[in-house]
Amino acid sequence: MFITLEGIDGCGKSTQSERLSAWLTERTGHGTIRTYEPGGYPSGESLRRFILGSRDFSPMSELLLFLADRAEHVNKVIAPALEAGHNVICERWNESTLAYQSGGHRLNVEQVKSLIAACDFPEPDVKLFLDVPPEAAFTRIASRKPDKFEEEGLALMRRVSESYRELAESGYLTRIDCEGKNEDEVFAALASEINAWLSR
Repeated sequence: MFITLEGIDGCGKSTQSERLSAWLTERTGHGTIRTYEPGGYPSGESLRRFILGSRDFSPMSELLLFLADRAEHVNKVIAPALEAGHNVICERWNESTLAYQSGGHRLNVEQVKSLIAACDFPEPDVKLFLDVPPEAAFTRIASRKPDKFEEEGLALMRRVSESYRELAESGYLTRIDCEGKNEDEVFAALASEINAWLSR
């Protein structure tokens, strides 16, 4: 199966992806590939640094770079893994583009949706949104070197968070309320959603 984890920076995607990978392999009997965006493929790290390190892109240029990165990601990692019978857990996907480039950087949402649709990327089986209050997430990432989005501060994170919540309300994502929950409780909620899909 193909699972995506979404949420603002500092919401805990990487921690939960690692835990879910081991659990999902045991649960399904299939190997699980963990990956991420941008740059989660061979040769992708240079593009990741370019996208996240450049401060002078227009929002539209930024959007097109993320979509180009996703196309390579699908071609080099995700499609081959799924075709080989592996599970895939990916940190960030199309909804991240909608939340950051439309909600965060105010591109027209219908235009962003249209460009994503034209790319015909694989549709995940389960799309999970880790909803952490922006203030809490911002505190978590304060000690690390910020990328271009984190440098824009709490105002951007609030806009992106609100966009994610709107996407969840519209049925694009399954929202996992992480406020006041520890790592184990969040993992249990995520596993429950995946189990529900597997048990259909």
